[in-house]
Amino acid sequence: MDDFFLIVYCIPVGRNNNNTLQKEKNMAHQIEVRDIQAGIEQAWHGLTKVVPIVTFDDAFPFEIERLPLLVANDTPLEGWSFFRCSDDGKAAGVPVFESYVALTNARFWEIVQNSVGGTGAIIESAGTIYDRCRRFVTVKLGTDVDDFVVGDRQFKNRFSILDSIDGSTNFYGVNSSTCVVCANTFAVVMGDTSGEFRFKIRHSKNLLPKIENMEKAIDQFIGVTAQFKKALEIANEIPVTPADARSLFAGWVATDVSGMSARSFNNVTRLSELFQRGAGNNGETLLDAFSAVTDFYSHESSGGADQPGFRMKQTISSEFGSGSRKKQDFFSNLFIAKGKEDPIFSRDAFNSLVSKGRTVIKTMEEIEVAAN
Repeated sequence: MDDFFLIVYCIPVGRNNNNTLQKEKNMAHQIEVRDIQAGIEQAWHGLTKVVPIVTFDDAFPFEIERLPLLVANDTPLEGWSFFRCSDDGKAAGVPVFESYVALTNARFWEIVQNSVGGTGAIIESAGTIYDRCRRFVTVKLGTDVDDFVVGDRQFKNRFSILDSIDGSTNFYGVNSSTCVVCANTFAVVMGDTSGEFRFKIRHSKNLLPKIENMEKAIDQFIGVTAQFKKALEIANEIPVTPADARSLFAGWVATDVSGMSARSFNNVTRLSELFQRGAGNNGETLLDAFSAVTDFYSHESSGGADQPGFRMKQTISSEFGSGSRKKQDFFSNLFIAKGKEDPIFSRDAFNSLVSKGRTVIKTMEEIEVAAN
């Protein structure tokens, strides 16, 4: 279940306006002029501040101060304030209401250190995006499930802490299959529920007490990642023929055996193609089927790439909307995982979907013949 998504920025042919190029590039990763992404290796966008060890000063070279929001004649607007950055005196994000609770950069960093310090963990990436509205830290915990290989596929699992300064997102701890280095991967981690692990805390008065127990959540993360690895290994050992894969997809997509829309049937055809010829796929195992589903709903499910706004629409779908739910639904239809137990492949569920899919495909093919 290779649930990774990254926007690849391509320069349009014939475009020669450097300002426009830079603007469009920033739209892809959302690292603005005031933002810094510090990491131990260069990210795809080429803007990483590469350092041997990611320190607080590397990632957050400023602090925030909460000030009243002033209106006409420097009159404070009751109940509203904003956060000013110490280095340039400019705001970090939009104004917030008085009930909103935010962490300083120093406190945010301290929480990370208290949670993972002394465990052999390595901070791989940290910084801000969206003109300092949001901040992140991605940690390699130093366990045997940080990096692993199943078949010919390499998986990287990380623990990420995501937060905002201005309330544009909650405080998140998530199981991620990618390293957070920019807005795209920030969205991936927020949308990555494949490991059934995440916690979300609102910026209310109970923010600090709730996140002080994050160490327990990290222990849970390690266990869930081991389950994820086991499920992938099981999937890689389950043979699936191209015909059964097509029926599996059809049975999963269709709401009943009476058929499906033409668009859904086209999606089944595309999933079948990805099963056999998608990146890293050989068209032989259940893991190839998982990869086909995650590939399609990460990159193609929102329509044609030549349509206006496709990339943004696809990103939202893949990480927050229907695409994200589809990827999780396919996995949960076939695997059962309870508590700390190893995941169990449901052969009955698999056979049921394949059987249903065969009926649906036969119905759709009969409709096509009748139409012609």
